[in-house]
Amino acid sequence: MRGRLSVVTVGCKANFADSAAIVTHAARAGFEVVRGGNPADVLIVNSCTVTHRADRDSRAIVRRLRREHPGAILVMTGCFAETTPEARASLPEVDHWVGIRGPSALPELLRSLAGEAKGGDEDLSDYAADLLLGHSRTFLKIQDGCDAVCAYCVVPRARGPGRSLPRREVLERAVRAEKDGAREIVLTGIHAGRYGADRGEREGLARLVEALLQATSACRFRLGSVEPMEITSALVSLLSTNARLCPHLHVPLQSGSDRMLQRMRRPYTAKGYRERLALLAAEVPGIRLGADVIAGFPGETRDDFSETMRLILDTPLSYLHAFPYSPRAGTESAGWADDVTPGEKKRRVARLRTADAAMRKEYLGMQVGKTLIVAVAARDPGAGQARGTTENYAEAVIRSGAVPREGLIPVRIDAVRGDHLEGTAV
Repeated sequence: MRGRLSVVTVGCKANFADSAAIVTHAARAGFEVVRGGNPADVLIVNSCTVTHRADRDSRAIVRRLRREHPGAILVMTGCFAETTPEARASLPEVDHWVGIRGPSALPELLRSLAGEAKGGDEDLSDYAADLLLGHSRTFLKIQDGCDAVCAYCVVPRARGPGRSLPRREVLERAVRAEKDGAREIVLTGIHAGRYGADRGEREGLARLVEALLQATSACRFRLGSVEPMEITSALVSLLSTNARLCPHLHVPLQSGSDRMLQRMRRPYTAKGYRERLALLAAEVPGIRLGADVIAGFPGETRDDFSETMRLILDTPLSYLHAFPYSPRAGTESAGWADDVTPGEKKRRVARLRTADAAMRKEYLGMQVGKTLIVAVAARDPGAGQARGTTENYAEAVIRSGAVPREGLIPVRIDAVRGDHLEGTAV
């Protein structure tokens, strides 16, 4: 039996939630789960394929792990493994290649590698699994798959159609995580704003959040990415009235040009996006809002990109995730002429990242003098400080030797240091 197992995660919050599930399956099979960097007998790479860079990172990690652990069994899983099975021939370092559309395949492989006909008895909560991965926050996946038809996106091919976890199961997992010590639970999914839609529910996400708040008392919840047209009045009301729902939302944009949004098959307009963000800013004072933006999509002119920049600067966004367009096999746009030159894509991404840096700096500066609630992630007793995340999604260093190992700690923000806040526990 091979005793030690480690998981390396590439990609989105949904992948982090999937990695926690992998840890649970490994524990049931009898493995000792160890954090990355430690000696391991089995290494699992939970891969991403949303961009060419994600593909490249997944391949590079596999090769690095093989050099560092020459005798280990190496398993590739995740979205890259699902959508690009032909890549296995170019990665001889991998011993086992497991897609994600067959949910039983990886647990069966783990049981086989552990040398057990039946799994073990250990049943970890989401919180316990995340701790083994080195995460201080719990990633609770409430939904998987996507029914959208965005022209550039390969994720529906990897993940399949949208399907929601039963509400009772979500509640049970959240309650157990809180009981085990979780103080921040991140609700994630591939298309979380459509939670319950596959069952014909209306306002499914808002009703789920309301039920979670009623079922728990000590933890706070954070929403991940929600599409603009799925930000309903019910969801805004919850964000504005409940202190245990973090005032932070990631709202994908992709482009501020209506022509590009239509070409991308995005189901909203620039005006609709502006209105949703204006509503959030008006009803939830201090909310932190972020967005994804693609630069250099096929057919994007300089005027189109200028419209994107104007929208970004005219809205209450405070950070961006900016990406150059890269064609993905199996998507509609992969058959179109990639007519924005690499140099121009690079210039546009650079402008977006300059705007991102300025927005982050401005938002962080506005936090000085406030008292924010920090979810403690790590302590350094020797330095007399701890580190964690505020409710509005800023990294904070807490100067106090008495900060507990975990929990939600009020912190007076005294200064901005680079990309994080510094403050004193109060």
